[in-house]
Amino acid sequence: MPPICVPRLAVLRPFIALALLATAVTPIAAASATTALAPPTGVHVTAVSPTGFSVAMNTAAGADHYRMFASTTRSAVYVANIAQAKASALSTTPVLSIGGLPYTTTPYSFRIETLQGTARLWSAIYSVGLKPAMPTSVKVSSSIMGTTLTWASGAGTGFQIAQGTNYVQTLNRHIYTTHGSTRQFSPYFLAKGVTYYFRVRALNAATGSSWSPRITVQPAAKQENVRLMTYNMLEATADGTPESGTTVAPWAQRQLGVVKLIKAANPGVIAVQEAAAWTGAVRGPRMIDGVVSALGGAYSLARTEIPPSEPWYFRTGNYILYKTAVYRTYGTGGHWTLPYTRFASYQILQNKLTGARVLVVDPHLSVGAGATNDSIRRTQTQYLLRYANAYAATVHVPIIYGGDFNSDVNPNHAFDGPGLAMEAVGAGDALHTAQVFSNAKYNSANLYMRTPPAVGQSIDHIYAPAGVAITSWRLILQLSGGSFVGVIPSDHNPLVSDMVIPF
Repeated sequence: MPPICVPRLAVLRPFIALALLATAVTPIAAASATTALAPPTGVHVTAVSPTGFSVAMNTAAGADHYRMFASTTRSAVYVANIAQAKASALSTTPVLSIGGLPYTTTPYSFRIETLQGTARLWSAIYSVGLKPAMPTSVKVSSSIMGTTLTWASGAGTGFQIAQGTNYVQTLNRHIYTTHGSTRQFSPYFLAKGVTYYFRVRALNAATGSSWSPRITVQPAAKQENVRLMTYNMLEATADGTPESGTTVAPWAQRQLGVVKLIKAANPGVIAVQEAAAWTGAVRGPRMIDGVVSALGGAYSLARTEIPPSEPWYFRTGNYILYKTAVYRTYGTGGHWTLPYTRFASYQILQNKLTGARVLVVDPHLSVGAGATNDSIRRTQTQYLLRYANAYAATVHVPIIYGGDFNSDVNPNHAFDGPGLAMEAVGAGDALHTAQVFSNAKYNSANLYMRTPPAVGQSIDHIYAPAGVAITSWRLILQLSGGSFVGVIPSDHNPLVSDMVIPF
């Protein structure tokens, strides 16, 4: 029987099939391997409402689900405490929303987790403010006493005011930002008789409300800048005494630093506290007299008390200096006695070139922590406002206040009495309405510490009523590596603001 011939291809076919099967199995096995889980990246807020917010992020490798946690308590979104935070629903896409949150001015801390089965990884912690309500009842008024906007609003952390000379606010556009709860603002960069458009929105942290409808005004007054400094110089009676572990240097040495700081800031007006001590014999030069002399005639001293060279002299410790080349006194200055034997000096100053006038008021309120002292300072401020407003009304001039109010919002005070009294009459704190800040992290009272405290508390304040704009807030410190070098001039740092007065 002849041999059977099997075609070569037929013999190889089973081996080819086995080879093809092997190459097909390999990629399938690779695809089924678990991809390593990646943490969330590119997290950003996409929408905010009064009761919730949404976020988006990059697609995370290996993630089959995403989830968000939020709380007004930052520690509640720590991994160990995450059960205390509110959780969003699980999502298979990197887009998350959370709702049903109570509106508050405390920012919500939040973080994202990526999940793969039981494995999970976490993002950094972020924060967002819920959306505040749009301001309502926005009004603007203008007179020879200045231009002021007022509005009504729910809770927020501040406001923005948009200004322009056309309806869409693209011409001469300016955005002002305020901090705190004051619901009024006096704008600047204004030209008398020009039509301006304004609108307002509330802020909650960095989240803004919708803008209010536009309103218009034509300013009725010109504007002029005044640079005001308030400086508690620390009475020479404190020389040689311990304070915060440091011994207060003699005034003869401290005066050099005081004068240097004044020259560096170049204020037009200076409200001084604690400068009545004798620097020699009784009825001889006072601290303030030495400062005026050391400034070389650049500044004059307003007559706010009977000087020691005259009978029946009286020292308050509060003084007003003004640039001799720029200002002259207008009318008679003096001082008011406030409750609990405190004083406020005052003087109307007039610009020699423009004729613009302003009433400068320099108080030094009672010291002490606790609610009782807070009430005392509020009462003192209420008296101060009553005296100043009555006097200013007789001569139709704006007012600026600079002094040591011995009060702030901090654990030493149950409430800020002077701040509440000022806010009640529409007087703004430079710390809340200024647009430019310098050294705001430092305290205005340095406590004579070699390394001054830097927790952003100020017991020295500059205030201005409606119609007077405040453009800057600056503490003047000369530090090296965060510390004073050499003689510390005072246990207070001078505070300086640029202000715009109407005339």
